Amino acid sequence: MSGSPANRGGLLGWLDARYGISPLIEFLREKEVPVGAHSMVWYFLGGATLFFLTVQIVSGVLLLMYYQPGQDTSWESIRYIVTQVPFGWLVRSVHCWSAHLMIVSLVVHMFSTMMLKAYRPPRELTWVTGFMLFSLVLGFGFSGYLLPWNELAFFATAVGTDSVKSVPLVGDWLLQVMRGGPDVTINTLYRFFALHVTILPILTIGLIAVHLLFIQRQGMAPPLGETRAPRGIRFFPNFLMRDLLLWLVCLALLVTLALLFPYGPSIPGFEWELGQKADPLAPAFPGIKPEWYFLWIYQLLKEFPPHLFGLEGAQVCLLVVIGLMLSWTLIPWLDRRARRNEPSPAFTDFGVGAILFLAFLTLKAWDIGGNAEATADGLPDPRAVAWTCAWILTALAGAITVLRIIVFQHRWFVLSGCALLQAVLHGLTGLSYLAAGAIAAAGGAIVVVFWLRRTGSAVPTRHGAEP
Repeated sequence: MSGSPANRGGLLGWLDARYGISPLIEFLREKEVPVGAHSMVWYFLGGATLFFLTVQIVSGVLLLMYYQPGQDTSWESIRYIVTQVPFGWLVRSVHCWSAHLMIVSLVVHMFSTMMLKAYRPPRELTWVTGFMLFSLVLGFGFSGYLLPWNELAFFATAVGTDSVKSVPLVGDWLLQVMRGGPDVTINTLYRFFALHVTILPILTIGLIAVHLLFIQRQGMAPPLGETRAPRGIRFFPNFLMRDLLLWLVCLALLVTLALLFPYGPSIPGFEWELGQKADPLAPAFPGIKPEWYFLWIYQLLKEFPPHLFGLEGAQVCLLVVIGLMLSWTLIPWLDRRARRNEPSPAFTDFGVGAILFLAFLTLKAWDIGGNAEATADGLPDPRAVAWTCAWILTALAGAITVLRIIVFQHRWFVLSGCALLQAVLHGLTGLSYLAAGAIAAAGGAIVVVFWLRRTGSAVPTRHGAEP
């Protein structure tokens, strides 16, 4: 296309005469996406996340045409969708699978941004809005879980909302606000429904607009150590066509999974079979677990004793989770080396340590290696679970470390080493999770102090290419 839209006839000329779209056309024509080993693969993750969100919206609207929230209609309407509505089961399966795949792509996108140090100035708020979007997506998952009004969703929501009581001073009030009363009732369903289909979508769309505005205004982050991103391919049509091709691949994957596993892969926290209708008067059955992306918090709560430091164990755990989330949000300001456009191996290792920390707790929550069938009470053996998960994490950490040494020439492993040491001490020696964590943290502090005294620098001054 050549020439200004205003000088041409047809639809573009008509629109430009009224709305002045020439600057937008020129922007799309001149916009480029940097090409390089540092970024090209990771740039597509944001588009994949946006695709799964779009599928969520479209499939959610289709489900909303038949879904009726209510004591006697929620479960019945879902059953009607999956048994009577043509392809209703497929739409629900696509909706559920796209939700999980969206969170997977968003998590990978967030960690890749962290490893590439793409939060460097002036992109601090881009990182913050991205983390806020991640929090809203988790809210979508939590609020949508109750809408089928089946047994699993009912009791899982009761357990999940009960943890809100641990918030100091306002915990009981927050519980009342979330549930619409002291217990999980149909009022809770109405509130979650309003949150899921109205409040969260409005907030998410607005925040996505702000996030994309920041990205378009500031462009893609250049490689670490450079002030400008290298020249690359044009966004339109070259990069856009590649993005659309990825969308087709994502669509093929999504439909394949929805057809092969319409009710999920039958993994705890990763299944959505309708089951029985919720009965608030029935006793809760054992083994209730939240969705897989909340499993690490679920398991962390179990690792704390009833009382610690004069507080309830759940309150201390909540403070730990808040501290972790706050530190993750403030990474752009905490990472001073990256702010100076210098390699920051400690924060790369912090990201790897976070992966190991989350992986170990999630594996434990899945009761891997528990051999419940062989125990007298039919429950998983906690010692066997910890032992098995510690060995799995050791293998995972070893593979990651070898990759970091050979490919990226990393030489800083203190934080990831602490995460691995805690898992090994807990799983292989039988120490409690908190005692193992305290020993690992003390060991990490000793290593840092020793390094400071020896070199006068908190991290190695020489560092290979950032991942």
